[in-house]
Amino acid sequence: MKIDVGQTEQVTLNYDVQGEGPDVVMVHGLGLSSMKTWRFQVPELAKKYRVHTYDVRGFGQSSNPSGRFSVSQHAYDLHGLLQTLGLKQVILIGFSMGGWISQQFVLRHPEMVKGLVLACTTSGLRPEGAARFIARAERMEREGTAATVDEQIRNTFTADTLANDPELIAFYRREFLDEKENNSRHYAAMFRALTETNFTPQLGRITCPTLITCGDQDNGITRGNTPTDAAEILHQGIQGSEFQPIRGGGHYPHLEQPEQWNALVGGFLGRIA
Repeated sequence: MKIDVGQTEQVTLNYDVQGEGPDVVMVHGLGLSSMKTWRFQVPELAKKYRVHTYDVRGFGQSSNPSGRFSVSQHAYDLHGLLQTLGLKQVILIGFSMGGWISQQFVLRHPEMVKGLVLACTTSGLRPEGAARFIARAERMEREGTAATVDEQIRNTFTADTLANDPELIAFYRREFLDEKENNSRHYAAMFRALTETNFTPQLGRITCPTLITCGDQDNGITRGNTPTDAAEILHQGIQGSEFQPIRGGGHYPHLEQPEQWNALVGGFLGRIA
C-alpha cells in the first residue's frame, strides 16, 4: 500500500504490515534497495509481532519529490510514517543503510524506540572507508548498475552462497539491476550522503536494549577493516548492548543464513517485547 507522510513536504512511501503483537519496524539497505530484503524475516516475525516494512524515499516504489538524499531526511520520513500510523513506541531493526537511519532516529526520538537491532551497519566511516564510498558513487554515476553488479555480488555474498544458492544470487541480481527500484543516480547520491554522517561520538546516548549483529564473513563496504570491525565499535559504544555475529554470513546474513538470523533476532525481541 502507499502512505503519504510529512508536513512541509509529502513523500509517498510504499508500505506493508503483517501480523499482530508488539510493533516491529524494519528498515532496509542499499543494493537490494527495498523491503523485499526481508523476504525470509517477515513471515517468521509476523507470527508474534506486527511487522511494518517500507521502501525508503527514492528507492523501491517510494517517491522522492525533492530529490534529497540524506540519513537525516530518511529519519524524518520514518518519524512521519510512525506518526501517520499512530505508533508511539516500536522495536526498530535497521540493516546496513537502514542501520544509519535507525541510529539517527533513536538519537532524535529515544522515547519511541523500545529496542534496537543494528545489522551489518556502522556508526561512521573512517577516511579510507569514506573514500571507498565516494569511489563507488562515482563509478555508479559513470557506468550504472550493469557494469557494477558482478563486483557487487562478489563483495556481498560468501563463497559458499555464490557456489550453492543460485536462486538467491539471481534474485539479488534482478533487484540490483532494476532501475525503477534501485536507480543508479539515487544509489550514488545516497552513497555520497552516507559519508557525511558519523554517530560514533553519540553512541553513549543510545540507552534502549540493543542487539548488534553482522556476518562473520562480511566483505561489504560498510564492514570496516575486518568483517566485524564496525559492529564491534557499535557494541563498545552502546552500553549494555549485545553483539553476536552470524556464522557463515556475508553482508546479507538475513538472506544467506535466515534460520540463524531469525533465531538470534527473535530471541532478542522475545526478551524485550
